[in-house]
Amino acid sequence: MLLKSPGFTVVAVLSLALGIGVNTSIFSLINAVMLRPLPVDDPSRLVSIYHRSAQGAGSFSSTAYPVYEYYRDHNEVFSGLMAFCRVPINLRIGEETERIPAEIVTGNYFSVLGVKPILGRAFLPDEDRTLGAHPVVVLSYGLWQRRFGGDPGLVGRTITLNGYSFTVIGIVPRNFRGTVLDWSIPPEIWAPMMMYREAVPAFVGIDPLHRWGMDWLLVTGRLKPGVALAQARAAMTTLATQLAQAHPERSQGRDKDRGWTAVLLPAHQARFWPAYRDSIVNYLGVLMGVVGLVLLIACFNVANLMLARASKRQREIAVRLALGAGRGRLVRQLLTESMLVSLLGGAAGLLVAVWTSEFLSSFYRPFKIQMALDTSLDGRVLGFAFLISLLTGILFGLAPVRQASRLDLVPALKSETSALLPGLRRFSLRSGLVVAQVALCLVLLIGAGLFLRTLRNAQAEDVTFAAGNVLLFNVDPATRGYTESRGQQFYQQLLERVRALPGVRSAGLASIIPLGGLRGGTDVTIDKQTLQVNLNWVSPGYFQTIGIPLLRGRDFTERDNPSAPRVAVVNEQMARRFWPGQDAIGKQFQLTRPPVSVEIAGVVKDGKMRSFRDELRPGFYLPLDQHYCPQMTLEVRTAGDPAGMLGAVRREVQALDKDLPLGEFQTLKTHLSSALSQERMTAALLSALGLLALVLAAIGLYGVMAFSVAQRTREIGIRVALGAQSSQVLRVVLRQGMFLTLIGLGIGLAAAAVLTRFAASLLYGVSPTDPLTFAGISLLLLVVALAASYIPARRAARVDPMVALRYE
Repeated sequence: MLLKSPGFTVVAVLSLALGIGVNTSIFSLINAVMLRPLPVDDPSRLVSIYHRSAQGAGSFSSTAYPVYEYYRDHNEVFSGLMAFCRVPINLRIGEETERIPAEIVTGNYFSVLGVKPILGRAFLPDEDRTLGAHPVVVLSYGLWQRRFGGDPGLVGRTITLNGYSFTVIGIVPRNFRGTVLDWSIPPEIWAPMMMYREAVPAFVGIDPLHRWGMDWLLVTGRLKPGVALAQARAAMTTLATQLAQAHPERSQGRDKDRGWTAVLLPAHQARFWPAYRDSIVNYLGVLMGVVGLVLLIACFNVANLMLARASKRQREIAVRLALGAGRGRLVRQLLTESMLVSLLGGAAGLLVAVWTSEFLSSFYRPFKIQMALDTSLDGRVLGFAFLISLLTGILFGLAPVRQASRLDLVPALKSETSALLPGLRRFSLRSGLVVAQVALCLVLLIGAGLFLRTLRNAQAEDVTFAAGNVLLFNVDPATRGYTESRGQQFYQQLLERVRALPGVRSAGLASIIPLGGLRGGTDVTIDKQTLQVNLNWVSPGYFQTIGIPLLRGRDFTERDNPSAPRVAVVNEQMARRFWPGQDAIGKQFQLTRPPVSVEIAGVVKDGKMRSFRDELRPGFYLPLDQHYCPQMTLEVRTAGDPAGMLGAVRREVQALDKDLPLGEFQTLKTHLSSALSQERMTAALLSALGLLALVLAAIGLYGVMAFSVAQRTREIGIRVALGAQSSQVLRVVLRQGMFLTLIGLGIGLAAAAVLTRFAASLLYGVSPTDPLTFAGISLLLLVVALAASYIPARRAARVDPMVALRYE
C-alpha cells in the first residue's frame, strides 16, 4: 500500500526522519555527558570526593595530597582510594615536540578503576613510593596508534617526556578515556604521582605532596561490598571533621570561618566539575524540549497526511468492512502501516542524527567548558531511536484509526462525501492538528528569535578590533623548567624576533585573553580599604595588538623594567569607582601580593574578562617585565592572513628553544567565537529547527486548505453558479485558513510566554517575553500562513461551475 503512494511515503518518512533524527542527536549528547557508564569495572561502585564549606555554601574544591593520604589510610568504606591530576606534557619524537594531555596518578589508579591494559601492565605499588625512582608511563590506545603505529614492541622501550626518558609499560583499552570529560582531548599518557617533578616542571621549587592547603588532586574511591553511598557519606563527613580539627591549617580563605567537609558524588556525576552540573542539565533539558516540539510538529504533519490518505481510501475501507473484516482488524492494519512508516523514518533519522551530532560536535565549548565528548550512536542511543520511532508511530497513527472507526458503511459504499464526518465539519481533527502545528512552530521561532538577539547582544560586548588579523599561541616556558630570569629573557627575545618578521604590525603577551573563561583576581588596598579586583599580566604592545583602546595616559614600555617604579594600567570601571570625578592618572594603590605600591600610568576601555555574562568589574594590568608570569599567550597582529605567519612564528620559537612546543594556534576571532559557542550553537540549532517547523506548518495548513477545497468543490460550483464572485470565494477560503492560523497564534503566544521563562538563564540582554521578538515572529508566521492558504484559495476561485456540478 505504501509503494502505491510513493509521494505520501516519501514526505511522511522524510518528516519523521528529521524529527526523530534531531531528537536522537540531542539524546546522544545527553548520553555522552550524563548517561554513558565509565568504561571500568562495576562503575556503579565508584565515588568521587570533593570538598565544600560545612554549610554547603560556596564553590567545590579538590583535594590536597596530605588530605588524600589521610582519607586513604583512615577510611573504612572504600576498598581502594586513588588520586590524579590532569596536566599537559611534552612528548618528543625525533625532532618534533607535541604537547599531550596527561594525568599523574597514584599507583593504584588502574586497580581501583578495574582497568586492565591490553598490552603490558599497569603500575606496581613500588613504582609510586619513592620520589623520581620509577620513570614509567602507560599510554592510551589512540596515542599508541597515532604516534607509534600500534607497534606491539613499544612496551619496554623509552620515550622522551619533558626532556626525561620514561619507559612505556602498558597500553590501555581503546574505550578508556579517563574518568572526567572537562578537557578538550582525553588523557593520552599516565605517569606515577612520584614522578611529578619530571612530569610537571611548573612544580619546580614546590612540594605539593606535603602542602595541606594546595588542593590539586581529584580523588575517586571504590566502595566496599555492602557499603551504600549514604553510609560512605556519613563516614567521610566524620573523617573530614576529625582531619579539620587535627590540621586547622587545611582551612583557608573563604572556608576559614565556616569549616569544610567532604562531598561524595557517584563517579558518573563527576565527569565534569560539580558546579557546572545544574547549568548543563538545564541546557540539555531546554534542547531536549525544543527537539521534542519539532517531533510533535512532524507527527501532526504526518497525521494530517494519514487522515487525507484515509479519506481517499474510505470506499476501500468500507468494502473491507462489508466483506467481514472486523473493526479491530482494520485498526491493526492502519496501525501497522503507521508503524512501518515510523520505523522507516527512524532508520532514516539515524543518518540525520549522525550528521546533526557532527554539527553539534563542531562547536568548541557548547557547555561553557571544554569537554572530550564521544557522541557516537551506541546501544543506548539506538534503543532510544527505536523506542521513539514506536511511540511516534502510535501517536500519529491514532488519528486515521479514530476516523476509520467512525466510518458510516452505507454512504461510504455509495461514495458519498457525507460518509466522512470530519471532512464536513467547520473545525475538524485535521484543522485541530494544523492549529497545534502553528502554535508549536510559533514557540520554536520565538525561541530562535530570542537566542539570535542574545548572540547579537553578546557579540556587542567585544571591545577588540579586527580580531580576524590577530594570531594567538599559548607559550609556557615553565614546562621546560625555566626560572624567572630565563623566562623573562625568553619572552623579551621572542617579542623582538616576532616583531621583526615581515607582515607583523605588532605583537604582545598576556596571561589572560578576553572571554577565555578565566578571570585573574587579586586584593588591592585603596584608601585603607581592601577590595578584590580583576588582574592581568601583559607586555608592552598588548593593547595595540589586541585592539583594546587606550583612553588616557600611556601604554607600558620597555622602560617599565624591574628597576623602574611600579606602574599599572586600569580599566574605566576601576577609575570611575575609586576616583570618581578625578583623573586616575598618577593615582596610587597597593598590591597585597607582593606588598608594593603601584602608580596608574593609563586607562583603557572596559572589557569583560571571563565571559560576556560577567558583570563589568574593576580591573588593572601589570607589566610582565615587573611581575613575571610563566604561562602566557602570544598575540601577533598581521597585515594579511594570519595563517600565513604560522610557520614563521613557530620557527622563531624553535630558534630560541627547539623543545618548547607551541599550543595549537587560533585567531582572536576564532577564540572570541568559541567563547560564544553555546549561544552560537543554540541560535543555529533553534533557527534551523524553527525554519523546519515553519515549513512543516505551512505544508500542513496548505494540505488542510487544499483538502477542504477538494471536499467542497461541488458546493463552490453551486455558489459560483448562483452568482458568487471569484473574489468572494477567495475571501471565504482565505478566511478559513487565517482563522486556523490566528487560533494557533493565540495558543502559541500564550505557550511561548510561559515556556521561554524556563530559558531565561540562557538569554542575555533580552527579556523572555520580549515584545519585539513576539510581534515580529507572529507577523512572519501570518505572512507564511497567508501564502500557504492563498494557493488553494486561488484554485477555488477558478472553479468552473459546470465541472463542479458534475463532480460527483
